Amino acid sequence: MPRRCASLVPSMEAGMKVQVNGNEVEQSGDSATVQELLATLRYSFPLIVVKVNGVLVKRDAYGSTRLKNGDTVDAYHLVSGG
Repeated sequence: MPRRCASLVPSMEAGMKVQVNGNEVEQSGDSATVQELLATLRYSFPLIVVKVNGVLVKRDAYGSTRLKNGDTVDAYHLVSGG
């Protein structure tokens, strides 16, 4: 019987689920920062406003604001024009 490399065995680690703009998103691990979530979702717009559970998160706190399983995240891309 062939031996399996440990790195090829699927992880059984439970993921964290959050609601982002009304859609369920699953992240690996049990927490992530707002910045990590935005990177995972490839939200790279220069002007993104984020609320977590209805509370506005300041842009300079995206890297330190941790999300938990079940959180609701609203991410808005600001557009201006005339």
